[in-house]
Amino acid sequence: MEKELEQFRQEVERLRAGRKAGSGPFPEPLRAFAVRYLAYAQEKGDTLKAVVERLGVSEPTLQAWRRGQTPGSKKTKSSEPRAAPLMPVVVRPPKAYAPPSVATTFAVVSPQGWRVGGLGLEEAEQLLRRLAC
Repeated sequence: MEKELEQFRQEVERLRAGRKAGSGPFPEPLRAFAVRYLAYAQEKGDTLKAVVERLGVSEPTLQAWRRGQTPGSKKTKSSEPRAAPLMPVVVRPPKAYAPPSVATTFAVVSPQGWRVGGLGLEEAEQLLRRLAC
């Protein structure tokens, strides 16, 4: 296992050469070895911190590999717009058109302030004619 660990570290160094920190994915075989090595070392009583130091990768990276996350999966998910959850929709037939309600009674208000209400259209017309308005 120690020989494989040394090969892992050399491959990590080779992949990181000339790159910015955190850029570029590690190949699946390297990630798989790191997860196997973590399980092996923890069975022997090693801590996660000690394993991370031996492997030469960050703790969050190793934990993500252990959970099965692929490189950049968080970045990809957060950069894509999230779809809204589906909501049930009920389609109902349209209601019959009802024109806005029209007043069926009227009120006549004089300039002096008296008021006659509850008149039909013809009654209001007759009253206005009699008052000569």
